[in-house]
Amino acid sequence: MKYKWKLLLIIPVAAVVVFGLLKAGGNLAGGKDADKDTVNNAVQTVVVKEVTRAKMENVMSLTGTLEALHEASVSSKVAGRVSRVAVENGHRVSPGQSLVFLEYTEYRNALSSNQALLQKANAALLTARSNHDRFSELHKQGAVSDKDFEDISTALALAEADVSSAEAAVSNAEENLRNATINAPLGGVVADRNVNVGQVVSPGMQLMTISDISSVYAVVNIEQAKIAQIKPGLKAVITLDAYPGKTFEGVVDIINPVASKSARVFETKIKINNRDGLLKPGMFAKADIKIGGAEEVAAVSRDALTDREGLYFVFMARDGKAVRQQVQIGKMIDQLVEIKSGLAPGQKVIVTNVNKLKDQDSIKIAE
Repeated sequence: MKYKWKLLLIIPVAAVVVFGLLKAGGNLAGGKDADKDTVNNAVQTVVVKEVTRAKMENVMSLTGTLEALHEASVSSKVAGRVSRVAVENGHRVSPGQSLVFLEYTEYRNALSSNQALLQKANAALLTARSNHDRFSELHKQGAVSDKDFEDISTALALAEADVSSAEAAVSNAEENLRNATINAPLGGVVADRNVNVGQVVSPGMQLMTISDISSVYAVVNIEQAKIAQIKPGLKAVITLDAYPGKTFEGVVDIINPVASKSARVFETKIKINNRDGLLKPGMFAKADIKIGGAEEVAAVSRDALTDREGLYFVFMARDGKAVRQQVQIGKMIDQLVEIKSGLAPGQKVIVTNVNKLKDQDSIKIAE
């Protein structure tokens, strides 16, 4: 009987504990759901702006690649082993600045040897001239035969030729010695350095490139149907993925008068001042060449745009909801972007926190 009472007491207590745990678990789950509903239904305060009409210049939009204003390949004119390299990629150099030094002992010795030969040839020439002068008088007096005087004259001519040859050899030796130091052909920036100390170089071997990037060219290709609209002096706006939101001014400078045989396009170079050194040869560039005239287009602030997988969207403010709308964009002007389709002037679009919004989120328009 004692055990029965204990069992009866345990059962109600266990039931109370289980009920309490179930109730607590229900409250926890309900709390999570409630929080989730609160997040989904939270009203976000946003700023809206109307789709406006903006005047945009007619431009021809093109893509291309940047290249240096001037570029020169640096190579050795003589063979030799490199003893020192004075520059690295990216170093700025002046015209004539020394870049690479070759071992020059062989060239110095060759110069000394040829200078000695020149001295010997000059001495022989003095003797030949003296003999010629002396025998010339004797020949006039009939004391020397024509044959002997002809031999003396020939010896003088040979001595003069030997001096000329020796002088040329000295000049070549001096040039070779000078060429053992390789200098910059123009001012610019060192690129593509391909030489190291101890390396043996041969004549014509490319060692590095010097690029003058004080200004650069944006090189674009223009179809033959559009080339008549382009002429030197037209202004252009250049943008690069490397510098989002930054623009560079350029001018059409060079138009190839002959189309490429393969693609039938005309290579055109747009000159851009690179005073800050931000533009590098090889960068991908977008160019908008201003071809004259202007038109009114629907436009929104760039802040209204969001993109996904190459498509562009805006959020419209409609009946307290953020409604996502796909749009097709066109040209950029300052902080505005042309809307080709998807919106009309007067409609209101959200311009704050668009990357955090979802379609049909509740919103409140800021006063």
